[in-house]
Amino acid sequence: MRAYFNKEDLLVLLRDFYELTGLRTVVFDEWGIDILSYPQELPAYCQLIRNTPEGEMDCLLCDQRACQQAQQEKQALIYPCHAGLIEAITPIKVDNVTVGYLLLSHIVQGSDENAEWQQVQHLCAGYGIQPDALYSAYCELPRTPYPRLRAACDLLSLSAQAICQMHMARLVHGTPAEKLNRFLTEHLHEDLSSERICSAMGLGRTALYRLAKQTYGCGVKEYLRTLRIRRAAELLVTTDLTNSEICLQVGISDYNYFFRVFRAQTGVTPQAYRHRFHVGT
Repeated sequence: MRAYFNKEDLLVLLRDFYELTGLRTVVFDEWGIDILSYPQELPAYCQLIRNTPEGEMDCLLCDQRACQQAQQEKQALIYPCHAGLIEAITPIKVDNVTVGYLLLSHIVQGSDENAEWQQVQHLCAGYGIQPDALYSAYCELPRTPYPRLRAACDLLSLSAQAICQMHMARLVHGTPAEKLNRFLTEHLHEDLSSERICSAMGLGRTALYRLAKQTYGCGVKEYLRTLRIRRAAELLVTTDLTNSEICLQVGISDYNYFFRVFRAQTGVTPQAYRHRFHVGT
């Protein structure tokens, strides 16, 4: 099953939350994919980071880890992001099933400006961003002292409950998008040709492409490639599996191909990525 979100009503909620707090609010689906935000445009600081392949991948991993932690702890969390900012996240539950997440993003506390900026410089040093441009964008971010952030986090939890109570999110069983998501996720380690996916979904090539384009904004092969590299990046930083073992787990049989695609998507080799971000087991 998957969740259906009433985006029109949700957008009103996000806009009102922004007007009250001045903080950008994001809705993730159950897979940790950004589906709605207000304001829609990323702040300049995050645009600078996401314009680098390494920064884009780190942002995705950071969001996914935050979603996983919020699901495990079943409550709102305040945590530091990979780029030195503060964020808050809470699960959205329908019938006790986590169907998505609400996130407050891009926050600077401002309690010790010099120390916080030094931390940002340290964490972002590997992205190759000009310090003056990064500092200028950093200064534009809202300053939110911890008591106000804590209050905003409490409101975030109440908003997540309201989403359920006001039926802005509901469970939908067996939609084509849910079936495709589940099939790709469960069979990621296998050889997934277009023919096999079409057969499993009961769709022709044109219908499969249209469904993938609607769901992901790209073709199914392109999305599958991205999904595999995201999973590989997660395994590189959270396990001690060899690169060959990771290839098997993400369904890529040719290591040279894996090496090329990983470097193209992240900007670094698998070895360099592991060396930089590995957290051990």
